[in-house]
Amino acid sequence: MDPDLSADRELVGCYAREGSEAAFRALVSRHVNLVFGAALRQTGDPGIAEEITQNVFVALAQKAPRLAGHETLAGWLHRTAILEAKSRLRSELRRQRREDTAAALAQIQSAGTSPAEDLSPVLDEGLLQLREPDRLALILRYLEERSLRDVGRALGIEEDAARKRVDRALIRLAGFFRSQGFAVPAGAGAAVLAQSSTVAAPVGLAAAASQAGLAAGTAGTGLASLLTVSLMKLSSLQTAGLCALVVAAPLAWQWNQHRELRVRESLAFAAASASAQEREDLSGRIGRLRSELDDARAQSAESRTGPGARPSVARSAAADVYRWDDQSPVVRVPKDLLKRISIPAVTSRRGELTEQIRVALQMNDTEAATVQASMDRMLEGVRAAEAAGMKPVAPSSADLDGRAPEDVRVFEVSGDAEVISKLRKDMLAEVRQALGTDRSEIFQQALGSWIPMENEGEGGVNSGWAFLQGDHRIQVYNTSGEADGRIIWLRWGATTSTGSRFTSTIGIDEIPGYLQPHLQDWIAGAQAAAAASRAAAIRNP
Repeated sequence: MDPDLSADRELVGCYAREGSEAAFRALVSRHVNLVFGAALRQTGDPGIAEEITQNVFVALAQKAPRLAGHETLAGWLHRTAILEAKSRLRSELRRQRREDTAAALAQIQSAGTSPAEDLSPVLDEGLLQLREPDRLALILRYLEERSLRDVGRALGIEEDAARKRVDRALIRLAGFFRSQGFAVPAGAGAAVLAQSSTVAAPVGLAAAASQAGLAAGTAGTGLASLLTVSLMKLSSLQTAGLCALVVAAPLAWQWNQHRELRVRESLAFAAASASAQEREDLSGRIGRLRSELDDARAQSAESRTGPGARPSVARSAAADVYRWDDQSPVVRVPKDLLKRISIPAVTSRRGELTEQIRVALQMNDTEAATVQASMDRMLEGVRAAEAAGMKPVAPSSADLDGRAPEDVRVFEVSGDAEVISKLRKDMLAEVRQALGTDRSEIFQQALGSWIPMENEGEGGVNSGWAFLQGDHRIQVYNTSGEADGRIIWLRWGATTSTGSRFTSTIGIDEIPGYLQPHLQDWIAGAQAAAAASRAAAIRNP
């Protein structure tokens, strides 16, 4: 075994068993450039990339006992860096960045320059789509600049087989780029990977990451090592007994919890009964006191006005009656009536919450932010699923709808129904947790004009939906317009697998990012036409 390749396993094992700081610092020095480069490509911010790098090596220190058998940590570190970077980025920032990247790529391609630099933001996404052996082969070969012989040894294959695996992985990576709308040759992946390998971590980051990892992992590593050694010394009978104890312990704890809950339930029932009796007694006393107060008022009035002039005394109302306030911006509405009122939940296909739904459901800022973040995550996941299953196709006669073929572009989207269903369920579950049962039911009803709900989309479709359920075709036409000098739109339509169809308009800022590279020339033409129309209106008011 090549000592350079076996060093990861030996260093992790040494740190996991002995807590060796020297071994951990050596691991950080070997891989800090890989982790920092992946984080920088994802975030574009060196400061955030440094924080992510430290977090990754903290995770390495904490999970060292489980990673001790790995030949190389490159694949695990790369995946962990990408996942950590994703958790740091807000969905709006990622979406805006992809849209900007797509627009920039279209300009680069029209100018005939190399897209290698602009493919960097989606490089790691592409690597994560590959099978683990292919991903590890590309990481070792390009990001860690290993030889093909070293790659083969790490994967347990011959050098020639390693070369073929790298070539196949590059082809698959280029296929991913093309599925995202980047028209690139198979060699583009190698160019981007080679360019990315030149990213070096800032001076001092390795020392900072080592210190952070050692501080977080010392206690956990020592305990894990002690437990591992102790378990290895047990006989088969002792091991079986320990397993039985491990199984029995949570069962005993659960039985004890149930017993305590039954006792608490009995106490609560007794307390509720006593409280009900006290409330009844208190209500009787209040009634008697009110009656005595009315009699006292009547006697007082009679003493002031004389006999025979006793005025009637009205009993005070039990509670104030709600009255309409012409000056108030809101009114009270019964919950049952609110469920029958159509309230717009979003302002556009992008899914921004309306002020009406926030006021109607009395969302505070924290609840609104939680609901908005859940909707953004769902829509981002849907767009990724649609991009993975999208391909441009030639328009059929039905797609043309009387137009010339050069004025119609068609895209097939397939294979995303299960993914979209899970994303929608996760979003609704998060909303229910944030708003509770009553408000979440009303909110889900209001979302029906923005997204298809479960089992919807099998019949008719809604042109206002942000996405469609199941396989469908999207048609975009080279006709544009402008509404009130503000919204620039293209005409588009969709046809589902069941034959349902619609045509409508879509604002160019609402066009999904994965479609924009294919429509950039029409978008630019619509913007130019709108600008010319506004200029003419200014000249000839």
